[in-house]
Amino acid sequence: MRTTLLTVSVSLLGTALATGCASNPVDDPDQIAQALEQDNGGLDMQDEAPMFGEAALFETDADYAPEVAYDDSIATAPEVSTMMDSADALLFDTIVAWGQMPVDPSAANARNWSGRLSVNRGAIIVRRTIRFEPATDRLLPRNDRTAVAFTSVTRPAYDGLVLTIVDPTPAATDPLVLHWQLADGTTYDMPVSDLVDGPHSRVVDADGNRITADAMPRPFDACAHGRLRGRWHPVRPGLGLFIGGVSNADGQPVGHIRGIYGHRRNGDPVFFGKYINLDGQFRGLLVGRYDNGHFEGRWIDRAGDRGALGGEYREDASGPRIGGHFLGRWTELTCDAPMPRPPAN
Repeated sequence: MRTTLLTVSVSLLGTALATGCASNPVDDPDQIAQALEQDNGGLDMQDEAPMFGEAALFETDADYAPEVAYDDSIATAPEVSTMMDSADALLFDTIVAWGQMPVDPSAANARNWSGRLSVNRGAIIVRRTIRFEPATDRLLPRNDRTAVAFTSVTRPAYDGLVLTIVDPTPAATDPLVLHWQLADGTTYDMPVSDLVDGPHSRVVDADGNRITADAMPRPFDACAHGRLRGRWHPVRPGLGLFIGGVSNADGQPVGHIRGIYGHRRNGDPVFFGKYINLDGQFRGLLVGRYDNGHFEGRWIDRAGDRGALGGEYREDASGPRIGGHFLGRWTELTCDAPMPRPPAN
């Protein structure tokens, strides 16, 4: 990570923003700007109600995507089990999503994404589906450890898969590639090494549909790590809120986050967030910087520095109060897993 992260104290400060945190995040630009000048953005380290007491807020404004665990028989196939137990194998915790990100209620045209995801060696294990709807979306029966076939149609929102990709020979000369072939013959190749650098996103049509993918090498050491994603919501240009969910390495939800971002009076672009588990217990403050579509920061708990986070954000070009999207990673300090790299200038 870059060394320009914001340094803050972990003092417990009570402010209008932090007091009574069960209420909606402040959406007044002046109040957000004032909170940004305070240590930790004025956020405290107290426990909260689950989802900060605002389930409806997270299920709508947070772009909260329903996820369903998938029991993939490929995971227990003898060949795959042997591969995963090998000392040479490398596992990548991967997410692939497609459609309108963020959700666009005005999207007029549906897009069919049905096809086949595959790798050129190793195996793919499906951990969870994202936003799959019974009428249009399903995984097809699997008989090939290297490929996953599915049907998917999106219009105002998006679908996705949480995967584990197993590379039995990471030292091989040929790069590991995630390949997507749509039913209409369109193909997309995504070298996994590129996805390790951070979430990659590409717009695929004039309607703004996109594919986003990210792959995080599973650390060799025993440590907690996973992803965070949700809504990066501008209140006015360069100033706003973010809310979303936190998941572990297998994509299982473990908590929620809520916070603010913007430019301080000295020009520094900073963000401050609060992380709670599913029961509302305090798990940390998220403190850092953002710029040019990239964010990075520190995870601080009551004992001090606990870990790091980083990823990509996108503000909606439609204007303030419409919405945005972010996708990132988090790790404990002991993890040897990489953080996403900032874009080249």
